[in-house]
Amino acid sequence: MKELQNLYSGLKSNCSNALCEGCTILEESKPDYAIMDYESLVEGPVLFLSDSLRYKNGQFQAFSNQELKVIENIYPYGNAQYAASVKCPSVKEKDMTPENMKLCREHLEATVDKVKPRLIYACGNLAMKMLKIRSGIMNKRGSSYEFTTNSGYDCIVVPIYHPYTVLKEPRHRYLFETDIKNAYEKYVLGKKSTSKFTYNVATQIEEVKDIYDELHDSEDTIAVDIETTGLNFKTDQIMTIAISCQDKTWVIPCNHKDSPFRQPDYEHPMDAVLDCDSDYTLMWNYLAEILENPKNKKVFHNAKFDLKFLLKENIAPTNVWDTKIMHHLINENAPKSLMDLIKLYFADELENL
Repeated sequence: MKELQNLYSGLKSNCSNALCEGCTILEESKPDYAIMDYESLVEGPVLFLSDSLRYKNGQFQAFSNQELKVIENIYPYGNAQYAASVKCPSVKEKDMTPENMKLCREHLEATVDKVKPRLIYACGNLAMKMLKIRSGIMNKRGSSYEFTTNSGYDCIVVPIYHPYTVLKEPRHRYLFETDIKNAYEKYVLGKKSTSKFTYNVATQIEEVKDIYDELHDSEDTIAVDIETTGLNFKTDQIMTIAISCQDKTWVIPCNHKDSPFRQPDYEHPMDAVLDCDSDYTLMWNYLAEILENPKNKKVFHNAKFDLKFLLKENIAPTNVWDTKIMHHLINENAPKSLMDLIKLYFADELENL
């Protein structure tokens, strides 16, 4: 590499493209500059966008042969075009100042106008930033953004990992494949989720009793989630408990500041123990019967967190299942946070919130 740099050192940039005037990349030693890789492209529904060009076997490529193989093994549709977001070879993200990006974006928009894709996969952080999306590929991958060229052409951009990342860390293959499939089905094939999510908030003890009547002896699996005032089960409290079964979801405010069931202020602590008929006490008794029902499964995410708070309220759920552990058994390399699983399996619902 050093010998190549010495070979080109001292030579002036051979770039004659007027749009590149003022770009600091032209001050670096490169075999060529401003390669208009989109001139040979044709219109297509999908465009895979890399970071910058690389010189290989006498030609400039947006992706290496190995990277293309990773994409083609995952992307079976065969109608994609490939281009680089930065048209000079071997450019790193640190080299692209805001002014350089602004200049090079003219070439990128010409690429989009030529291909007219419905969907762009922005592979990696630099490609994403060139499409005016802020940095953060780890958090933004799989999400969708709108991009409009100066000519007025609109399309959808979905950031994904760069295929080099998949080659380097095979554990990323699952998310890479899932993001590609989900985006293609939604934005190219037009497959969208039609599910509707609704929930009911129990504001009267009679409504909690109705939930109890339906679930305390049920064999149907229920999903349970709690919201707390903090992370310390010793000092913090459960604010709300959400329970879902089949197509129904209920939210029960427990110690929420606006809860109608909040524990009354007793003059003496023993009064709270003796007051077995208060709505607050009845609420916890009904919840205990629901969650301790041995006939059905109780599904939590990261159950150990929820169970500590429930045990503090003398509730010991039975037959507990944990989606965090279950997903680890499906794919140990996939991320397992609740938000990651929502992105994977309920992307449409998340987008519509």
